[in-house]
Amino acid sequence: MHYVELEKDLLHQNDKLAANIKDNMDDHGIYVLNIMSAPGSGKTSILEAVLPELTKKYRIGVIEGDMQGTADADRLAKFPVKIHQINTHSICHLEAAMLERALVNFDLHKLDCVIIENVGNMVCPADFFLGEDDVMMVVSVTEGHDKPHKYPVMFSKADVIILNKTDLMGATNFNRDIFYEQVRALNRETDILEVSATQGTNIGKIVHFIEHGISHKKGHEHEHGDGHGHGHTHHHHGHRHHD
Repeated sequence: MHYVELEKDLLHQNDKLAANIKDNMDDHGIYVLNIMSAPGSGKTSILEAVLPELTKKYRIGVIEGDMQGTADADRLAKFPVKIHQINTHSICHLEAAMLERALVNFDLHKLDCVIIENVGNMVCPADFFLGEDDVMMVVSVTEGHDKPHKYPVMFSKADVIILNKTDLMGATNFNRDIFYEQVRALNRETDILEVSATQGTNIGKIVHFIEHGISHKKGHEHEHGDGHGHGHTHHHHGHRHHD
């Protein structure tokens, strides 16, 4: 019982801090995207595919979450984006306190969008709201079509699901119908985009999703740009915990 209460308190404290981050990002008109997946699903490959287009129009900041090392951040260093690396060491997810410390390294007046590449893990990151506007979940066909049943929390919280590595579909026993059925049983609202990051297939759809989020946030800022945070929308996924 003590463990359960401690976890609830930890999540509550995290949510309070994340709500403050969200208010701050709202006041600056910055769109925040939290990308989650298992290790190896292709989060970094997708960023490598979308950043050339996004950086033509927008000022992007990237926060890289890894247990150790800078391999993913090093891959993105060739793009004109500000990158900050968070190493969590023994912790398998990012938390709002880590994000708050990371954001000190950015000039928020010079950003349109912050993209968070969370630690590769299908369980823990889904429980920790970071103040994001949207959760993008990446899953690859090589992981199998049964992932929604095995990891329901992340699938239920995703605002968009990227089904990656579709070019390898024929080399696997991935069943698209079962995958869609399992996703829809958990989340009827989410978009599912089928892409191949390495082949460039449908990358434009991901770019469009992010651009829509940025322009919506900018419009929201102008509409409610009095600095007092009236009309901020806190997304459902930030405050739904599964005990």
